[in-house]
Amino acid sequence: MHFTVVLSHDVDRTYKSYQFMTKALQSLRSGKIKQALYHKFSVFLKNPYWNFDRIIAIEKAHDVKSTFFFLDESIKFRPFQPANWGLSLGRYKIDSPKIAEIIRWLDKNGWEIGLHGSYCSYNSSLLLAKEKKRLENIVGHEIIGIRQHFLNVNEETWQLQSETGFGYDASFGFTRDIGFKDNRYRPFFPLKENENFLVIPMALMDECLMHKKDIQKEYLDIMDATEKNNGVLVLNWHQRIFNEKEYPGYSKVYEEIIEEGKKRKAKFALMGDIYQEYAHRRRIAN
Repeated sequence: MHFTVVLSHDVDRTYKSYQFMTKALQSLRSGKIKQALYHKFSVFLKNPYWNFDRIIAIEKAHDVKSTFFFLDESIKFRPFQPANWGLSLGRYKIDSPKIAEIIRWLDKNGWEIGLHGSYCSYNSSLLLAKEKKRLENIVGHEIIGIRQHFLNVNEETWQLQSETGFGYDASFGFTRDIGFKDNRYRPFFPLKENENFLVIPMALMDECLMHKKDIQKEYLDIMDATEKNNGVLVLNWHQRIFNEKEYPGYSKVYEEIIEEGKKRKAKFALMGDIYQEYAHRRRIAN
């Protein structure tokens, strides 16, 4: 038996903004005074949400690399719709100098760059094309992978992504739970119109796992199932959670899963590697 581990990161926010206040209030309501004070005064500390250097150091130490999905959100702020605030406030500009610099550095040094499709792009070929082109202008080559923000997809999304020129989508998974949706342990080709368009399921997302009672048992069970089914285990750890003060234990569990994968002699691959491998198999089979 063998299996593959794929590491990925959704880059939703690169700096903390309104969260200084909202997270402080949440902590106060829970009686966590120390944590509330941290959130309130972390505005004076080094950017708590950046963490790219931390991820790079961890992955270098374990001789692995990952895929980063960068968000190009353009949804308008609507002050009288609180549900809109989390989407519209505190976002970064993907082509700002600092963001473009880290994207290029990662790309040139062997990490993979994909698009984190904006919330409304799931049913808009215009938005998908615009966001894809802007990211391609930054890296200087084609972008083949996408994961929709909040895993926001419908029955048309894969077709639109395919028509826009993406080779794979990584949005198939749970937003509030862990495991393999519909028992899809391996990537699959969902389209008749484009037989080479691949969907790579996601099984483990940071907060969904970390809210479980027995975290280790949960991820070991999923690794057992992946190994048993010769599957592909995709992790999604947002870069903001690598701040230990704000998300204690999150990066430790990330490392534990990598170490367990190494112990089991799993193969580690980028999303793009999986796409190329499955597309190659498809061509041979046909």
